Amino acid sequence: MKYVSEIMKNLSDYDFKSIYKEERNSRIKIKLQALHHLQTGKLLKDVSEIVLYDEKSVREWVYAFEAFNYEGLIEKEGRGQKPRLMPDKEESFKKAIDDLHESRNGGRIIAVDIQKLLLDEFDCNYSLSGVYTLLDRINIVWISGRSKHPKHSQDAIDAFKETFPEEVEKIKDKIDSIKIEVWWQDESRIGQQGSLSRVWAQKGTRPRVVRQKQFLSTYIFGAVCPEKDKGCAMILPECNSGMMQIHLDQISEKIENDFHGIVLMDRASWHTTEALIIPTNITLMPLPPYSPELNPVEQIWQNLRKIKCTRAWEK
Repeated sequence: MKYVSEIMKNLSDYDFKSIYKEERNSRIKIKLQALHHLQTGKLLKDVSEIVLYDEKSVREWVYAFEAFNYEGLIEKEGRGQKPRLMPDKEESFKKAIDDLHESRNGGRIIAVDIQKLLLDEFDCNYSLSGVYTLLDRINIVWISGRSKHPKHSQDAIDAFKETFPEEVEKIKDKIDSIKIEVWWQDESRIGQQGSLSRVWAQKGTRPRVVRQKQFLSTYIFGAVCPEKDKGCAMILPECNSGMMQIHLDQISEKIENDFHGIVLMDRASWHTTEALIIPTNITLMPLPPYSPELNPVEQIWQNLRKIKCTRAWEK
């Protein structure tokens, strides 16, 4: 039988640390951690003390990985209690959750609803804690949903995606250049009444802190061209056609020579007004109504809103 050190030399190409970071199963993570430490040159005895398993178990993990790769780390089914929801039913269960969301038409579902769904449709009687464990096992998490306007049309979005290449070709036929840059543009209001942040304090006390009470706000106009990894933005006092004109001129300057920019944006009134003087190297393309998910700039605003200011600023 080979020594563990000899086997680990043959496994030097494996990045156990990266696999460990991506793994969700806690037991497999322990095994990957042990393999990583052995790969760095630690002794079997030291590794067994780190992962709190005996040397025999760690040695078996090494042999199993050598023989079966990652599959060797997965524990075989024993004689213990089997999961109530069988693995071959998991995809159907996930779809049933999605269908339940759709049936609520914007209303959320909670663990009690999922518990009832399991009992009624899959004949599985779970406790609430068991429901949470099951959801974690099949990689379903509690996250905030994206807003959807009541007039949102999935058919319009699908049609836009299907006809977009044709629209680009039509634009190419009307201009001199065949080199295209695709830009996405949007704007967001920044500034709202301040909120109170948490502070460290003794139990039973509630320290007084300054809270920003002004209602001043401003607007960020932003545009990105993901293909060229570039963008531009302006902080402007108002959101109207005049400010939009300034931003369009800025985008025009960022477009490379001999290229023509197609700028995708929503149908706000200051985007569609005839008062705009469109630069010659730009063509505006409106997105379908009520479809912010088609505009990646929306993700930028979402990340900006996560940043909280914890200071009170003087005028």
